[in-house]
Amino acid sequence: MTNQIILFCLPYAGGSAKAIYDKWGDSLHSSLKIQPIELAGRGKRIAENLYSNLEEAINDVLEQIIDEIIHNDYAFFGHSMGSILTYKVLQRIDDLKLPPPIHCFFSGRRAPHCVSRKVTTYSKMNDLELENELKELGGTPPEFFEYPELKNIFLPIIKSDFKIADTLVDKSEILVLNHDISVFIGNKEDVTKEEANEWIRHTNKKCSIEYFDGGHFFLLNQMEAVVSRINNCLIKKSKYISI
Repeated sequence: MTNQIILFCLPYAGGSAKAIYDKWGDSLHSSLKIQPIELAGRGKRIAENLYSNLEEAINDVLEQIIDEIIHNDYAFFGHSMGSILTYKVLQRIDDLKLPPPIHCFFSGRRAPHCVSRKVTTYSKMNDLELENELKELGGTPPEFFEYPELKNIFLPIIKSDFKIADTLVDKSEILVLNHDISVFIGNKEDVTKEEANEWIRHTNKKCSIEYFDGGHFFLLNQMEAVVSRINNCLIKKSKYISI
């Protein structure tokens, strides 16, 4: 067992976990150990086949973490698609009677049982529609749209990810977690306060809803504020700090 809380971090659609979360390392408290979960088809796993469904993604994430969650205290952070994937991995952890996390951070996502208000989901958009949506959301470097060779690599990844993100739980199905959760939302993104507050129904413990300046990708330009909230939350739960 390590004398640290492991913080597993899952990326948003199209993102590389290491590219997003490695930047957090120097700002995290020494009692926390960050572990980005790189998904198939990106980063050092670029040569691997993309997931064909949500089940494959869940199994892959669980395979990467199962040995560590049995022997260590741990927490999860997921943004956008990473939020819903975290939620489904937690359901599998619960089904398998594995040790639960001490805390989970769900970022940039309405509560899972809230149906999207979009007429056409991202996974069903054509390439042009998807490009326009991505530009509006922000967070994607402009060069991905300017160079066909980059676009040919990036679009299949993000389409696969959106297919996973759009595979939601049934509206009536709510997984009630047995630990505290935090919900991080950008104050300018397309998530209503009602949709954010619905996360309260997904735990029988404490649920905090916190807002950050910015749109959907607030975690990129509000990194220090986000990491500070994570530090403040998890060091209170750490048994490895002498008070």
